[in-house]
Amino acid sequence: MISGCAEPNCTAAAGSNTPRCGQGHMLRHCPNCGTANRAFANVCRDCAAQLPSLSSWTGHKGGPRRLGVNATPGPVDWTSRKALSFSLGDACRTLLACDGHLVAVSMNGTIWIADPTRERVLCRFQTQGPMTAEPCISNGTLHVATHGRVTAYALGPTALEPPRIRPLWQADVAGTPIFALTPAGNRLYVTIQTGNQHEVHVIERPGHGSQAVARRLQGARKTSWLSADPASGNAIFLSEDDGHVQLHVAAGDIESHPVHLDTLHEQPVAVLSGSVFAIFGRERRLVRINSATGAIEEPLDSDTLLFALTHDANFDWDRDGVRIDGEGACFLRSAIRDSFTPQDRATKPSPVVVQGAAAAVGMEDGRVLLYRLAHLPRHEVWRIDGGAAAPITALASFDGFIAAGDRDGAVEVRELRPGGAA
Repeated sequence: MISGCAEPNCTAAAGSNTPRCGQGHMLRHCPNCGTANRAFANVCRDCAAQLPSLSSWTGHKGGPRRLGVNATPGPVDWTSRKALSFSLGDACRTLLACDGHLVAVSMNGTIWIADPTRERVLCRFQTQGPMTAEPCISNGTLHVATHGRVTAYALGPTALEPPRIRPLWQADVAGTPIFALTPAGNRLYVTIQTGNQHEVHVIERPGHGSQAVARRLQGARKTSWLSADPASGNAIFLSEDDGHVQLHVAAGDIESHPVHLDTLHEQPVAVLSGSVFAIFGRERRLVRINSATGAIEEPLDSDTLLFALTHDANFDWDRDGVRIDGEGACFLRSAIRDSFTPQDRATKPSPVVVQGAAAAVGMEDGRVLLYRLAHLPRHEVWRIDGGAAAPITALASFDGFIAAGDRDGAVEVRELRPGGAA
């Protein structure tokens, strides 16, 4: 079946199984009737069926699971080429992606939306800043957080000509949102800093133009970053008060379990196949915990600073991934290590894995190390805009692309093309 492009004023043909029309516009095809719909659409314009999301990097470390993995398989041997670059004019806070579009967010609240396949910036707009927490995308909606407020923007109208920018809804919060906004089902979870206390709030996401209300779920002296399991719709986080650690599972209300570990680190926790992965103790040990009971399932490597975990088609951990420690980058299944010099420091978005193809590690000196998973520890050095030396502050991967942003606001997208040198 060949149908027309769903973009206004575009008459190019769109094949039933092709992600783009003849003019390069990204489309969502309805699994029920095959109709081509515009990027960021949630329901089919013909039969009103729910539409599957296409390539995405919807939140910090890739999405609510916080795995740091682009699960779309990439080429085993590849050559990287510059696809797109631009400057935000301020430090890059976050890089996200949805339906083949890159969404770059600066610290001061400037948002750029670009299509690296067509090598075009489509629009830019200014929100209230500064961004105090990592934004996220869910159901075609961009959620951003500033002091005392969470705001949602529909992404669909931003691709119109001219773009239409207006908030869908706003929610006031009594404090400063921190860490990362986390969608789970029809709820949005946010961590609030109030004095020396962390509080986790939930927002039941309303319709267009409504005033959303944030409801407090839990408070503690220290909490981990939020994560979520899209399969169950549960949000998950850890807290520590007076040396006692608890695991919390939220599905509207909250259920808590004791965890017999100490010294919780305020870092993202990963959720995969019924397990929570988090860093504990002075030795900074990565530990796998049962997400339903809080029981310790497996102590893993110590001296863990940052990590990414890969998985199979059933979202079971395949015992692979990348771990950054005080000495360098370690690739879990092969146990191959690339040692850093004493001056080298990886930055917190790291590492990012393109399944079966590459791993990217952002560095404090402005380098991005692009590892070839088929030929470890071989890698190439990528510097944004040819020679920037500002620390890498954001990394993302979607389709066959890897994007990086730095503290000076430079953003660059590279494409991994089949045919790399061995």
